[in-house]
Amino acid sequence: MPTYRILLVEEQVESDCAEFKVAASTPRDGAKILAGAHARARDKSSNWVSLPDGQSARIEPNNLVRTRVYCVLLDDEGNEVEEIDLDGPAPSPQLDSRATSGKRKRGPRSSR
Repeated sequence: MPTYRILLVEEQVESDCAEFKVAASTPRDGAKILAGAHARARDKSSNWVSLPDGQSARIEPNNLVRTRVYCVLLDDEGNEVEEIDLDGPAPSPQLDSRATSGKRKRGPRSSR
């Protein structure tokens, strides 16, 4: 029976929200203004999102929205080969042997 290197990953998504009134040509343009304000706040290591008109709100994600657990097949060097589909049909043995050959490397896994 073969042995596989498999990475177990737990991902948590947290959220928070704040409402702004944004003058813009389209909702998309308004959203871009907010996204830019959020990026500027993050660049300053701040949770306060501020618009030029004085509106501001604190965005501090702490409401757990979703948790996802999944596994990733690693090659012998620890590079990710592919995410293992736990819900779909089991792959044929042919696909398993191809996957472990490392042909689909995505580079070394960064720490989470």
